[in-house]
Amino acid sequence: MSTTGSLPTPAHPREAEVIDAFRGGGTLTRALIAESTGLSRSTVSAVLTRLVEEGAVEVVGHDEQPGRGRPTERVAIDRTAVRAIGIDLAHGAVRIVHLNTLGEVLASREQTHDESLGAARRQQLVLRMLAELDAAKGADGADAADDADGPEAAGGADGLEAADGAGGADGSGEPAGPVEPGRSTRRTALRGVGLGISGPAALTRPERAPWHGLVEALEARYGVPVHVDNTTRCAAFAEHLAAGDGHRITLHVRCYQGVGGAVVRDGALDLGADGMAGEIGHLPVEIPGMACRCGRSGCLETVASTPAVLAALRSHGVVLRSPSALRDALAEDAPQLRGVLDRVARATARALVLATTIVDPDEVILTGDLFDADDRLLETIRPLVAEGVGERFPLIPLERGRLDAFAGATGAALVVLHPRT
Repeated sequence: MSTTGSLPTPAHPREAEVIDAFRGGGTLTRALIAESTGLSRSTVSAVLTRLVEEGAVEVVGHDEQPGRGRPTERVAIDRTAVRAIGIDLAHGAVRIVHLNTLGEVLASREQTHDESLGAARRQQLVLRMLAELDAAKGADGADAADDADGPEAAGGADGLEAADGAGGADGSGEPAGPVEPGRSTRRTALRGVGLGISGPAALTRPERAPWHGLVEALEARYGVPVHVDNTTRCAAFAEHLAAGDGHRITLHVRCYQGVGGAVVRDGALDLGADGMAGEIGHLPVEIPGMACRCGRSGCLETVASTPAVLAALRSHGVVLRSPSALRDALAEDAPQLRGVLDRVARATARALVLATTIVDPDEVILTGDLFDADDRLLETIRPLVAEGVGERFPLIPLERGRLDAFAGATGAALVVLHPRT
């Protein structure tokens, strides 16, 4: 992960415990928080003082004490304050979410675009979408009336439906005109912006990256650090949190335009020495196999990515021109797909046998155009993995992702809310 811009004072190491105390809702006192968390009152006071200063927590009242004691403050999370912004630069789409301090979705936007869209025009699109989200907020940062009720009001039952009107008049996703970054519009509560980028990417030289201009524009707009990472890792982090506390180590496999992977261990992304840990898409599964963009051949990505599946179907005389057409064919259980899907299942199983033997996760989470619709492909993979693992090693549960297409954007924002300490 790369973090740009001047870093704020690091979060207090006990901040997460204090925030968790608010998840039941309502207002609390310092004494109640200390009692529920087991933290000292001085630690609770230090955490709350900063959260109040940043606008994430607000003082909502006082309890008078008998005698001459000072009134006791009652505090609550400001659930309308944007604490983190997540942006996912996916293949052919931009997705953005606003999260509050508790990780709840306040608002979201999605806009598709042509995959050939250049970096400069995509930057304009991102800034326009952000301006629309900002315009839906009041001058003091509170939600506008139509967003005041949180995720449901932000667009659909789960708060993650695409909003209309995010693109140009022709629906192409192009901005109607140039977007001026303008002066910083930082909200007090905003801790940072998370930016998810597609594909394996070295993050050590951001000044050479095509997204560098966008990072500079985001820093100028909000005045907070921008955290950049691979979208697969962002989505993996969101899926790990969605899996619940019982999962200490999760391995995420993501099969869309490419095949990526990530490991989340003890609530933090396992990046490896160079930020490439978990790249299961570049494990060799076929010999000699097709040439891969990474320079090797026979990688899982050459078999299980959506473009590889569409190309294999074309070689069998089945022409599907888009991922949506592929998903429709899967839903119809088209018999001409079965041979290609069997090959995908065998290749994926080989990679999972290798990866789970090395990582030993609690769970493997699979997402992608071939997995998101139903469990049929997963049901084919499970016995192949069981056969490959054998009896000496534990059989790891394989599950479909629990989140939707906004997992990457949500995870990018969640990384801001859950910094490594």
